[in-house]
Amino acid sequence: MTTSVRKQRVAIVGGGPGGATTAMILANRGLEPIVLEAQPGPEFKIGECLSPGANPLLERLGIQERLRRDGHLPSYGNRSVWGSGTPLDRDFLFGTRGSGWHLDRRKFEATMADAARDVGVDWRYGWRLVECERRNGGWELSLKTPGGLESLEAEFVVDATGRQARLARQFGAHQIRYDRLTAIACMLKSDIGKEIKDSFTLVEAVASGWWYSALLPDARLMVIYMTDSDLVEHTATNQVDYLFGLLDETDHTRRRVREGSYYSLNKPRILPANSARLSDIGGEGWLAVGDAAMAYDPLSSYGIISAMGAGYYAGCAITDFLGGDQSALLAYKRLVDHTFAQYMVMHCDRYALERRWADKPFWCRRQRPSFGNEAVV
Repeated sequence: MTTSVRKQRVAIVGGGPGGATTAMILANRGLEPIVLEAQPGPEFKIGECLSPGANPLLERLGIQERLRRDGHLPSYGNRSVWGSGTPLDRDFLFGTRGSGWHLDRRKFEATMADAARDVGVDWRYGWRLVECERRNGGWELSLKTPGGLESLEAEFVVDATGRQARLARQFGAHQIRYDRLTAIACMLKSDIGKEIKDSFTLVEAVASGWWYSALLPDARLMVIYMTDSDLVEHTATNQVDYLFGLLDETDHTRRRVREGSYYSLNKPRILPANSARLSDIGGEGWLAVGDAAMAYDPLSSYGIISAMGAGYYAGCAITDFLGGDQSALLAYKRLVDHTFAQYMVMHCDRYALERRWADKPFWCRRQRPSFGNEAVV
């Protein structure tokens, strides 16, 4: 039984960085958005690094000082073993925006939710969307909540449901995937005091893909192996021994794990990491943000910062649209399309720098990408 009917101008489905940023911008511009997050509370997610480029937006949203207070680790640079066996360092010390961040994602998700509440966002954990229908120029959402069924009316809805893009697919959009990149991720732990002190993010190419590792709070190390979904043994991908066996193909990543005496905290998680976008990121009374609109290869380090940036511009566009500017949504869509086009050029250029294994399937596909043959799902 539906217990009540609520009315909001904007309903945001999904409480990740993109949805949270959209909500904060809307609240700061005088609207009262509601965030509908299906999970009962902040969850651990893959994606731990924020580049220094995120700092201006973090400061604008009042998040930067919270990160320092909550014990997230500053990151002072990136190290890549790419194109040759010699590491190349990019030190953030010589940039203009300070250090980056290595995040405790669960804590970061909670920080974003708290910051949103502080500026007036109605944040609802455990509110799962059941149905969303267009009615009388607006939207009617049916929701399953901890207290029973709820009905919500909204003028505008935002799809911030991640790669699933649940709302956008329901509205007729489809996802276009450009490759089969898959992440096999494992959280490692060391005894306090034995962990490595190197704050640089490390990326290391191997014949079958590439590895990423980053030091996290509480003596943890995130290690992720990136390859194509058809190049892994699916019966063994969730086994720690399988991942550690693959680690032997590396040099610098293996040394980092051994020097810190790291051991696994859990079984590896297998997650999509491919480049993808929606066929249409918005329509009558709705927009998509974050991974729902565009999903990036982790090599770009665009994930969180892109989601937050899109959330910022989506919040501005929605406010202007509801204020009578009919061109605002089109401007947002053009901006997102332009951003993704630039990313695809950068993506090709970055992979083209690694020529040591040009004859191997993983690298051969990226030396001669066929973007005209996208997979539509």
